[in-house]
Amino acid sequence: MTTCPNCGHEISDTDDICPNCGFNLKKYRDDFFTDQHKQAKYEQPDEGKKIASRAAYREEFYPEKQNSTVQRMIAWIRQNATIVFLLGVFLLILMSFSRAAGWICFLALMVWLFIVCDRKDKVEQYTVDKRLTEKINQVGSNIFNRVDEREDKVRTRSKEFAEKHPKVESQVREIKKQRSHRYSYVQLSVILTALISLIVLFTDSGASVSAVSYTQKMSISNVIFSLAGRLLSTNSLQALILYIVWLLLLLFPIFIIYNVLKNTKSSQILAFILSLIETIFLIYIVYMMSSSVHASNGVVAQITSQLISYAVSIGTSAYFLLLASVLTTGLSGFNIFKHKDNQ
Repeated sequence: MTTCPNCGHEISDTDDICPNCGFNLKKYRDDFFTDQHKQAKYEQPDEGKKIASRAAYREEFYPEKQNSTVQRMIAWIRQNATIVFLLGVFLLILMSFSRAAGWICFLALMVWLFIVCDRKDKVEQYTVDKRLTEKINQVGSNIFNRVDEREDKVRTRSKEFAEKHPKVESQVREIKKQRSHRYSYVQLSVILTALISLIVLFTDSGASVSAVSYTQKMSISNVIFSLAGRLLSTNSLQALILYIVWLLLLLFPIFIIYNVLKNTKSSQILAFILSLIETIFLIYIVYMMSSSVHASNGVVAQITSQLISYAVSIGTSAYFLLLASVLTTGLSGFNIFKHKDNQ
């Protein structure tokens, strides 16, 4: 040990008591850093080595020869921590747009810091850093103080209202108690599967086969819009049907989530009906796309026959969407029976 574990004062290896605070260094070494550790009854065989090696955690690292410029760079970062923090936030934002620009700015700042610290013998806190620290402290304190003041006012008014209207307060507590157990794991599962349907609709999780035609992956949403654009000039009715299909695939999960969150009997039944309609519709489309024979017959025969040409780009997305819809239907149906049991 080079410093006292109690006060941090510098000590030597021969000191038994800290000259600054009187801490018993000898007992501390014997208890934590001794090699003569006595093994307890339920202790691991290598526990003594672990205790003896804890001294490595307090080991201080020094270079063979201290570089004054590096030392001043570290001091500059400590002295102007607010500027460093704001520059770090700026670099994160910049890298979200362009990694190359972010790395270039980072390297430029490091070169600038090296030049500044190499030329200066003494590092001081910049006035800008001081003013920025004061401004952040002022704005942050004002915001949080206002929030605390509003919370205190709301609590005071609630307390006064509860004293004047005890019956209303008891009803509010009952509602809060019900809302605290509002959503079950089944309802959360329905919301999750509905969100997965939305994610699959807009993400390019399809297959790409470079040896056949192309390597581009397309989402279901892109496929529908691409096909609708092709049909818009030749058959506007079929293009309109495709736009309606896209809108339904978008609105079904949204309305399912909305009705599940309402958590009423009628909304749970409506969520199940919407999910069931979505599942039946997706099963019909996948069945029609399964072969050219099926695609040649039916209400939307021309549309499904056109969709077959996009089967490679869609890949497993359609099956993921169908699976998510089936899970949503099953969970929403189970949620209705569970909701009845709870009532």
